[in-house]
Amino acid sequence: MSARRTEATSWLLAALPLGFLAAMVAWPLATVAGGALLHPAALAWLLRPYGLHLAVWTAEQALISTALATALGLVLAGFLQTYHFPGKPLLLRALLLPFLTPSLIAALGLLDLFGAHGLTGLHPGGGLLVILANLFFNLPLAIRLCYGGFSRVPPQALEAARSLGSSPWRARLRVTLPLVWPAALAASSLVLLYSFVAFGTPLLLAGPRHQTLEVLIYVLTLDQLRLNRAGAVALLQLLVLGAVTASYTWLQRNLALQLPSGIGTSRSPKGIGKLLVRAGALSIAALTLGPLLLVLAGSLSGAGRPSLAAYAALGGLQLPVSLARAALNTALLALLSLPLSLLLGGLLALAIWSSPGVLDLLSLLPLMVSPVSLAVGYLLLYPGLRLSLLLLICSYALLAFPLVTRTLLPALRSLPHSQLDAARTLGSSWGRSLARVVAPQLRAALRAAAALALATALGEFASTLVLVRPSWTTLAVGLYQVAQHPGQLPLAEAQAIAVLLFGLTLLGFTALDGGRAEIG
Repeated sequence: MSARRTEATSWLLAALPLGFLAAMVAWPLATVAGGALLHPAALAWLLRPYGLHLAVWTAEQALISTALATALGLVLAGFLQTYHFPGKPLLLRALLLPFLTPSLIAALGLLDLFGAHGLTGLHPGGGLLVILANLFFNLPLAIRLCYGGFSRVPPQALEAARSLGSSPWRARLRVTLPLVWPAALAASSLVLLYSFVAFGTPLLLAGPRHQTLEVLIYVLTLDQLRLNRAGAVALLQLLVLGAVTASYTWLQRNLALQLPSGIGTSRSPKGIGKLLVRAGALSIAALTLGPLLLVLAGSLSGAGRPSLAAYAALGGLQLPVSLARAALNTALLALLSLPLSLLLGGLLALAIWSSPGVLDLLSLLPLMVSPVSLAVGYLLLYPGLRLSLLLLICSYALLAFPLVTRTLLPALRSLPHSQLDAARTLGSSWGRSLARVVAPQLRAALRAAAALALATALGEFASTLVLVRPSWTTLAVGLYQVAQHPGQLPLAEAQAIAVLLFGLTLLGFTALDGGRAEIG
């Protein structure tokens, strides 16, 4: 297939996803941000002490979180790649759990671990809890991405360095690190992206002096109704995230070229080394999964002893709907948005595979903007769809389909284009070639993509907080309504809701994928 025809096919595949992005991102964002451009006073407000302080703090906490997650991710991924121990595959799969955890659940776990009655006695309102929350979410992601980089280092390269007289540590610094570095840079770009747009944990854990720009947009739009100022913040956020996302896509394209597809080796230590390695593995599990286990333990405690009282009290919560109805709403909204997420993400992944370029950057556009700003834009642009089921489903699909694209891309890039070309030379149409040749090799990746999309939709919180009507209250919204008034209800009841939400998320994810998902 000629290059011109391939590019035309790519844009044809991308037509529907691009139209969806225009309607659900570009147009709403232009509506919200346009008010800021037409009112210079809104832009000038960002330069005042409070606005400037929050902008600097948002960048500062994101950079600190990125540095910590990348450094620890490199060290821990190197440890996991170097040594073999019982349960290693299970631990690698479990590292995806924090990424699937709704942000409010993590906030409750971090309060248990580091809060007033925890290890450090921190009180909500400071900035340290926000950084710890970012680390909880992003460290496992950094470990998995760096681990993939270590796995591609050819063992022959290390052996050659050792045969030339290099010590084990010097060989790793001179040979391994340069090959793994692109994966670490890609990981740091993603961590920076997610930390910069953090919403749920700063909303619950940070005080007025340590809000992020994402929380500021929410406060300006829903609490103060200052849409022009919110648009100015959204513009600033978009510029920063656009640069970060562009660097991530560049690194991803070059990562496939720079890292060979070799398979790394690991060794099984003996004696005291065996005990140390197992202790290290347990430390990784405790570091990444500890807050989740504390939420579970907290929901099962009462008056200093194991109890189901928190679960028994859930029926008396003052929520717009019953807890059973909230769980049903959560599952239905996620399931209804899943087909749209798979269709949009799949088409865009095929388009990028056929002709990579600007489409790769556009696929991450939903991650670059504030869901709160978009939700407000929907209300302004589509008043006839205000609080409608269609608008809510589309907003869920918008957040989930980039993960579908990023999950399918590594599988597509591992397929040689020669297979497709051979089918075409035998007279098969392009569409039939995709169905007969490509699709059968993507089944595992498609299941992984569906699992990630479903988990994302089940835990979605930011846009739902703006768009949902009371009768469609989800578990995440109900959890926020309980957690923001900790003095009125025991913390254990909020933790019980969190356990139900995480259980639903884990059930849906495991049913579709079983923990094999990878993000490309």
